[in-house]
Parts: sequence; structure tokens; C-alpha cells
Amino acid sequence: MNDSTKSFLAATLAFFAVTYLGVRLAFGPAMGTEYASDAMFNQEVTALLGSLISIAFFVYAIGMVGDVDKTARVIALSQIVLVDVYYVINGERGITAAAMSAVILLVGWTLAGKAYSHFSGGEPGEDSSTETMEEPEPAPYSPPAENTEEPSSSSFPY
Repeated sequence: MNDSTKSFLAATLAFFAVTYLGVRLAFGPAMGTEYASDAMFNQEVTALLGSLISIAFFVYAIGMVGDVDKTARVIALSQIVLVDVYYVINGERGITAAAMSAVILLVGWTLAGKAYSHFSGGEPGEDSSTETMEEPEPAPYSPPAENTEEPSSSSFPY
């Protein structure tokens, strides 16, 4: 199994574990009767599919951003602002459930980033998804040689 597959699976398992347990043990009870019960699949399948899709997007975003940890933070904070804050403001979610969701998202994305970095062979905070190319040393500067010849009249443009 190559490094990219290992890092993808490790990040998926870390994210799945945090989100599944977080929703099952903290978020679901905090939502109470408002928690959706008419999902397409059971909780386990839903969490696994959501994790696979989320980590696929995460890997794509790492390629765009170039930093695993920064990508994880941006995705987590985006989800918190676009979902949790919005739902609290418009009255669809209580502050306790939103706080639980925010913690689950922060922990889930942080651990997904750590797992991805660990199994891709990189250090946290660096882009370990692509090979880094060493740039050659620049040549020392030398000023251009001055033109010492007299210009010929035939080369004059006017």
C-alpha cells in the first residue's frame, strides 16, 4: 500500500472515529428530539460515507493550500462558521449543541490532519502530499559588458 493510500485511510479512520463517537455520545444527546432520524442510512454508514467524502475533499484542499494543518483548520473553522454559528443565529440549533459540534469538528479535523501527516511521511504543518523540488543555486550577478564600439550609421533606426 503506497503512502497516499495509507495517509488517506488513516485520516478517514481518525475523522470517522471522532465524528461517529462525538455525534453518538455528545452531539446527538445535546440535540435531543431535533436530531434527524430519517437519514438515508444508519449512523455508522452515514458517518463512514461522510468521512470518506470529507477526507477526499481534504486531500484535494491540501494540494491547493500546500499545508496539512492549515487546511484542517480552515475546513474546521469554515464548517463551524457556516453551519453552527448560522444555525444558532437563526434559532435552528441551541448553543450547547453548536458548542458540541464545534468541538467535534475541531478535534476531528486536527486528528485527521495529524494522521494524514504521520502516514504520508511528513511533518505536521508541511505539505507532505507532493514531492518538493530543490531549486538550483542562482548564478552570481555580473553586470552586462558595456558597448565600446561606435554605432554604425546603417544600424541607426531613424
